[in-house]
Amino acid sequence: MRYVRGLRVVVLLGTLVLASGCSDGDDGARGSSETSAASTLATTSAETATPSSSPPQSPYSDTDTVLLAKDDCYGSAADDTEGRVEEMACDDPDAIGKVLKRVKEKMTRSTYIDCPGSTDDVLGVTDASGPELAGSRDYARWLGGVGYACVRNLKAPHPGDPGGGGMEIRVGDCLWTSGPTDQYKEVPCEGETLPDLKIVGEPDLYGNCPRKDDIKLAEDSYLDIAGLDGPTYCARHVTQQ
Repeated sequence: MRYVRGLRVVVLLGTLVLASGCSDGDDGARGSSETSAASTLATTSAETATPSSSPPQSPYSDTDTVLLAKDDCYGSAADDTEGRVEEMACDDPDAIGKVLKRVKEKMTRSTYIDCPGSTDDVLGVTDASGPELAGSRDYARWLGGVGYACVRNLKAPHPGDPGGGGMEIRVGDCLWTSGPTDQYKEVPCEGETLPDLKIVGEPDLYGNCPRKDDIKLAEDSYLDIAGLDGPTYCARHVTQQ
């Protein structure tokens, strides 16, 4: 309110100065002095009206006491341990993913991972060194743990989407092989590596694919799926699409 009052003083004094234009020199000098004082008051009022800065953000607190519970967000650990992540607020600029599902069970390399279709990655949880820690399933330290979390990136890319190049192999995904072999690795359909095959569907009740020249892929046809096994699929060479 002080800022508004200061502006009113300036306007009123300006009017008085104009109205007394025929007055003697003393009145003019006094009007000029009062106008200068009013301007100083307005400037001071404007500075006083400047809003204060917002309070600093409170440190993140895990209120559910469960490491990577459903809907928790995470980012890379502050200690830079390879593959390790830690919980943080979802609006934290360092947050990279969100938990879609949390499973508590003893894990091995052959554990079947049961995740939603939109999952981009799986984080293993271990308590081998005391408190529970979490990290990428691609880093061996986290595989022999006590559970896992199915997660999705907060921003693109989403390798778990069909054709994205990661997670569970399904219709719409692309595969690549480095040589004359019957084993393939999933890659993005649009990426630096040109895929060899694209999964186009599943065999019918008689085990037949849509086309006679389609390639039938079973679980042992894939590399690096870390327990993410699935049904038999029909694939087609990319050049034959």
